[in-house]
Amino acid sequence: MRASFELLDHTAEVKLRIRAPSFAELATEAGRAVARLELGRAAPAAEGAYRDVVVRSPDREALLVDWLNELIWLAETERWVATEFEVHAATDTMLQARVRGVTVDEAPARIKAATFHGLKVAPAADGLEAEVILDV
Repeated sequence: MRASFELLDHTAEVKLRIRAPSFAELATEAGRAVARLELGRAAPAAEGAYRDVVVRSPDREALLVDWLNELIWLAETERWVATEFEVHAATDTMLQARVRGVTVDEAPARIKAATFHGLKVAPAADGLEAEVILDV
């Protein structure tokens, strides 16, 4: 046998496209998408108290990635998936939200991370459009 290598397609990513009238609504929709992926189904009704989540980043694109990674981290470390979102403030560098969710028996481990690969947040007709790749 001769030494060789091969590049193979891999299905370890999900590309998420979000459209919304504002960055606050974009973050909310992205959060709902993460909940759907983490739970593997439509999210059940949220339970319990709200949690305050504040994320700061150098720009709007990084802010979207950091927001999603915060939600993924909560799911993994606390076995809690955010399903209901109230964004109170959103700028290009800061997002402040109150979230509620559901406790799950096991950490979902369906999404490893939101990535910067192929990331975009851009103006679109009547709002914004974003694309972010999730490592699953």
